[in-house]
Amino acid sequence: MPPFAKREIKNSFIKLLTERPISQITVKDIVEDCGVNRNSFYYHFQDIPSLLEEIIVEMTAKVIENLPEESTFEEKVTAALEEINLNKRMIYHIYGSSNREFYEKQLMKICDYVTRTYIRSRDYSEKVTSKDLEFVISYLKCELFGQLIDWLNHDMSYDIVEHSRILCRMFAGSMRMVCQKYKLI
Repeated sequence: MPPFAKREIKNSFIKLLTERPISQITVKDIVEDCGVNRNSFYYHFQDIPSLLEEIIVEMTAKVIENLPEESTFEEKVTAALEEINLNKRMIYHIYGSSNREFYEKQLMKICDYVTRTYIRSRDYSEKVTSKDLEFVISYLKCELFGQLIDWLNHDMSYDIVEHSRILCRMFAGSMRMVCQKYKLI
């Protein structure tokens, strides 16, 4: 099988997914759109859910890969949200499908990565016990995740980047409280 066939199948599925819900997309639709035969599809993917999972994993990796390394928490969150916003319509269709749980796990992975890399870059790990640090990371990633889920549940109708800025200001206050508790400032 030509290696480009797999990429073409993914691209066609992504295109179709921006146009309509997953439940309205068939293997026939995908192969007709990209010009490969059904055998090519099944050579690369077991079914549409396996294709979708691979795409979601790739999207998650891309978001994480494109995050600025040396940056503030707000810059990391904003960069992640901007990547997510690039695929807003597709995400809306994924979130409304039976694959929602898998997508949520990948969103949590992004939230954990954003929070954990920021906290580690600030050298809090040397000043706060690992148990307390893990609690702060857990709290912040769950707060960020909750904001994303709320945005998705409201049909992405409000500006998630603006909401994240408020969250980041709250985060700054939380970190000040932790630092004060441990006499770090």
